[in-house]
Amino acid sequence: MKPTIRTAAAAALLLASPLLAAAPAAAQPREEAAWKWLDQAMAPTLNHEQRAKLLWAAYNNAAGSLCHEVTVDDAKLGAILASLLPTAADNATAEQTRHLEGSVLVHLGAATGIFAAENADNLTEFCAEAVALRDAPDGTSLFLPKEELEPAKK
Repeated sequence: MKPTIRTAAAAALLLASPLLAAAPAAAQPREEAAWKWLDQAMAPTLNHEQRAKLLWAAYNNAAGSLCHEVTVDDAKLGAILASLLPTAADNATAEQTRHLEGSVLVHLGAATGIFAAENADNLTEFCAEAVALRDAPDGTSLFLPKEELEPAKK
């Protein structure tokens, strides 16, 4: 498995994706430490499935920020982030909901930054993988389809 999608693949594995069943490649010590810190920071507010969704969103967000060939679909990103927040049936207080919203945004930013740092020196491969995800028939990426890209990004 390519190291640039190591954590995105791990997130997909947590979501039981049969397409990415290979074990993730070993990370460098600093990268490993960053991912461990982030996982520990997310653990009090997000379960494993929610953390996997957030990491998938962050991978897509990083690729959308670094790669001119792909654009994140704001509606898809918003939907995945909204799925991490309590619903009316959860009986969360307004304060609890605000706290979780803030935590999700902080965690998304941190994970996006880690993905960007991991892949900054290898943008050609990272962006090629993002394009392949965008064009994959399964539609699991959070990218706009190629046909809907902004004229400036074509």
